[in-house]
Amino acid sequence: MRKTVFYGAISLDGFLADDNYSLDWLFKYNDNKIMKESYEPFFKTVDTTVMGRKTFDDLLTITNEFPYKDTKNFVLSHRPIESKYIQQVNQPIEEFISELKKQPGKDIWIVGGGKIVSTLIENNLIDSLQIQITPDILGSGIKLFDHINNQPNFTTDYVKQFDDLIDIKYSLKASV
Repeated sequence: MRKTVFYGAISLDGFLADDNYSLDWLFKYNDNKIMKESYEPFFKTVDTTVMGRKTFDDLLTITNEFPYKDTKNFVLSHRPIESKYIQQVNQPIEEFISELKKQPGKDIWIVGGGKIVSTLIENNLIDSLQIQITPDILGSGIKLFDHINNQPNFTTDYVKQFDDLIDIKYSLKASV
């Protein structure tokens, strides 16, 4: 069965973006080494991306060209999306991911959205978290984890330092 993974960067205090949904605080880091040694190997393991509408809209403000043209891409949204690279999803994320995991393919990348990640963790549908932690303290913004009621049991697979960034991977521990 396919795995559902979150891969992304957060501030030291757990924020994906600042109050203005901006990632400007993240772009100051020289990321050549982490791209080669972490992101590129990770990206080879996925063939599907899933993101929320806000993440999709923010992505389009960062780049002129959609970066995931060679994958299946799903955006959760009630509003219409005009993009040849996107399939719009208008159903609860936990139902959609449960169906998607049963289909053949590589892993499924949850690109962004703290509410999406938290909902999937709440429903035991995230298999791993690979997080790059920066030394920034934003104080407020968009949190990666948002009101999780259950306490999933993750195990640490590895930790690697890339200058000021820490790359850490956790996997959901199998139930005994």
